[in-house]
Amino acid sequence: MPRSPIYFMLVRLDDGDLASLTVIREPTQFFAQLRSYGFTEHASASSPALTEMQTGAFLDTVASVFSIFRDRPFAYIIADGMSRADWLAAMEEKAHDPRFGLMERDGEISYCMTVPVN
Repeated sequence: MPRSPIYFMLVRLDDGDLASLTVIREPTQFFAQLRSYGFTEHASASSPALTEMQTGAFLDTVASVFSIFRDRPFAYIIADGMSRADWLAAMEEKAHDPRFGLMERDGEISYCMTVPVN
């Protein structure tokens, strides 16, 4: 059985600092962690509408939840010269890459990569 998509990236907080964002997407819900120096925030939401959302709308929804309900607004970082569509395609590809996984320790999650042994 394939694992749920996992999105992870750096984001820029409103104050200019960087934070890591990790999102686990289920068909009708998500769980997300925003972490930077001095804080770790968790958020989740559930709605049947999440099932049909494309990646861009989904990630915008995650940002809205943190901005509105957790008072932690942030902006996604898209590399210079990369279009939003290309960035979203890369995020979606990475979200389904079986080499990436999650670890939980003391209530915080972090992602890891399994390196194949030749």
